[in-house]
This record gives sequence, structure tokens and C-alpha cells, in this order.
Amino acid sequence: MSSISWSRRGLLGGLLGLSACGFRPLYGPIVAEDGSEEDLRSELAAVRIGPLYERTGQLLRRSLQRRMEDSAPGTPARYLLNVSVDMGTDILGYRRDGTPTRIRFTLNGSWNLNTIALSPQRIAASGIPYRAIDSFNIPDLQFFSADVSRDAALERLMEDLSQEITRQVAMALRQRKEDQGRGDQATG
Repeated sequence: MSSISWSRRGLLGGLLGLSACGFRPLYGPIVAEDGSEEDLRSELAAVRIGPLYERTGQLLRRSLQRRMEDSAPGTPARYLLNVSVDMGTDILGYRRDGTPTRIRFTLNGSWNLNTIALSPQRIAASGIPYRAIDSFNIPDLQFFSADVSRDAALERLMEDLSQEITRQVAMALRQRKEDQGRGDQATG
């Protein structure tokens, strides 16, 4: 029991140490200089996802909407997120008769976030495209299983990309709000 209490103390000390060095949880409240708090989820809920095409785009758009727009339903739109996706396919293995046995998907995605206004302003954009890789096997004479494996690989790729885009957009929105708070303080 003594080792458990020591590990809890170590964890508590580590968390206190992180707060002393300026660490802030990404989705934690944004505290202004006047003491008021703003929730980052309301900023994410104000993001609308631009149109995406084909099956992969539909999967990605749905995942992004769940992560952003659905975090606080009914929030008025203030931002537009445009995402571009480029996907490649490689065959990794062959049977003796030349049919493929394993396929790899390589996904590259980039984004930009703009305000929704008469003259839109760019808030942030991805500097380097995010890359995700996944693969699946094609079993012998099991076509349904191959389709399910392919669909599962695509779902995993789109979830991975949407999670990364959401994280990057959240960081950009948090930085923007903190910069606005500092600007208001400097002018006041």
C-alpha cells in the first residue's frame, strides 16, 4: 500500500510541476485576463466543414462533424474548414496466380480554416500535410470479407486524419483566442 501512495504522490507532484511550467490542457477553458472563461468546445462547434467528395471524403466529413459541430449543437457558424485529401494505393503482396493479397492505403491530408464573412480571413492552415498509412489483407475467395477489411481500413484512416485535424484546429483556435485576449489587454 505504501508504494501506491508514493506513486499517487509522484503523479500529483508531476501534474503540479507541469502546471508550473505553463502546461495547459488543450480542451481546458481559456481564461482571459479579467478572469472570465471561454470554452474551446464552443469555438470548435462554430466550425463548419466544407464539401468533400467521394466515399473517403464523406467518411472524413462525417467524422469531422462529429468531433467539431456536434460538440455543442446549435452554435452559429463562424469558421469554415476546407480539407483536401489525396489517397494512394499500393499492392504489397501477390499470390502465385498474380492476384493481390495485401493492399496498403496512403493518405495525405491538409486543411485551412477561414472565417465566414464577406471577406474571409485565414485563421490557420496545415503547414505540412498529415500522412496516415493503413493496410488490409484480401483472403482467398472471401469477397465479402475483403470488402469489410477495405471499409474498416478506410474508416481507421479517416478517423485518424479527423482526430489530427481536430487537434490542430483546436490548437489554432486556442492560440487565436489567447492572442485576442492579450491584444485586448494591451489596448485597454
